[in-house]
Amino acid sequence: MRTPRTKDTGAPLSGGREFSEPDFTMPGSDGPVIPRDSHVRVVHPDFNHGARMLRRGYNFVDGLDAGLFFIAFVRDPDTHFIPIQNKMAKSDAMMEYLEVTGSALFAAPPGAAPGEYVGQALFH
Repeated sequence: MRTPRTKDTGAPLSGGREFSEPDFTMPGSDGPVIPRDSHVRVVHPDFNHGARMLRRGYNFVDGLDAGLFFIAFVRDPDTHFIPIQNKMAKSDAMMEYLEVTGSALFAAPPGAAPGEYVGQALFH
């Protein structure tokens, strides 16, 4: 698997800096410079009907047990998380190196408006 970012700066292979938007149309010697099956392309909003996630990864090491806790905050799992996870399972080159061992889904209700209780909007 070829990483679609430079190792020294984290910039996309298409150029720029760490937080520059990748150019998925930039040609390379044998196809796009950022491969079609690269994680950054597979999960990018441009290729997922605009679906976005606030994603965070937290590394852990406990003796021989090591890994990554992945957390994603989304507005609607049915439109913003599940379709992207399914797409990753089918076409993301990074999946060769991953093993999912568990998952959970939590609702974070909106705050209460005057005269309402916390989460009331979820039930109407």
